Amino acid sequence: SILVSIAITPILLSISPTPAFETTKAMSLRELMGFSPLGCVGMFLLGGVFSAQFGMASVYGSEAGLSVGEISTFVATIFIGGMITQYPIGWLSDRMDRRALIALTAAVGAVGASIGVMSNGDFTLILVAAFLMGSTSNPLYSLLLAYTNDFLDHEDMAAGSGGMIFLNGLGAVSGPLITGWMMGVFGPSGFYMLIGVLFAMLAIYAVYRATQRAAIPVDETGSFVAMSQSAMTPVAMEIAQEYAIETDLEDESEIPAE
Repeated sequence: SILVSIAITPILLSISPTPAFETTKAMSLRELMGFSPLGCVGMFLLGGVFSAQFGMASVYGSEAGLSVGEISTFVATIFIGGMITQYPIGWLSDRMDRRALIALTAAVGAVGASIGVMSNGDFTLILVAAFLMGSTSNPLYSLLLAYTNDFLDHEDMAAGSGGMIFLNGLGAVSGPLITGWMMGVFGPSGFYMLIGVLFAMLAIYAVYRATQRAAIPVDETGSFVAMSQSAMTPVAMEIAQEYAIETDLEDESEIPAE
């Protein structure tokens, strides 16, 4: 609480005016799906990945015979992967078709899960799998949000993000249940199997969606904002919305008049 208060203090002392916002409009899941099928399906699948990856990681470690220290290292490696790769992936996101990047990133996550399946208790391979899964799942969250916002007006972003939170939660509900069942049937490798299948489904669907409509020109897309699943709160979305609007306005002001 003290650290949060200290972090907010510089913002409160700022003399910059607060950006003006238009009234937020409501948006149904059907409307959101119409704007971005890939964003909706991807966020649902990613909810399953997150709940399995973070909710069942310690259970997997226990079933795989890892020590407490090894389980801690395993979980930490997942987060380290996401921390290292979010900015390079964000840089690419602002310079290429986001659907292709989503497909590629999800495919790398599936490869990481496959390495976990074949690790056979080798802790080095387990850490490689953890790094690849973490380095793709966390950036994918931001990628899907950025891709969806490309199709939304500024005043629709908050409502659209609310729908994305709901879809992510729906996917997260079944993750631990299915992971537990698969680990009971296939052993500890069932943990990786579910994550790998979800990543593969996301990659395949992203490729499919790329054939359904033309890509948005790179100079017309919004900016990538690194954001983790735990940061998806109304306040965080308002901040992200402010940043997106300010960035777009700055980009427009930099375009010389013809």
